[in-house]
Amino acid sequence: MHNQDAVEVTCTDNGKKVIGYILNYRVKDQLEISLNTVKIRMQYKPPNIFVGSMAGMEFVVNEESLPR
Repeated sequence: MHNQDAVEVTCTDNGKKVIGYILNYRVKDQLEISLNTVKIRMQYKPPNIFVGSMAGMEFVVNEESLPR
């Protein structure tokens, strides 16, 4: 996995899926993505998702969808 790799991000508020770009990743700890030029810091929540918020909306990334 490299910086700027694309990852699918889902908004839990409306179910829409968009593409974000990985800025930083720590295994089973933290994920930072760029979503429409805004940085979102996401925390790991077991069993396998990262959760973060922006503008009052919650976003999730499945750990399984991260590039290897």
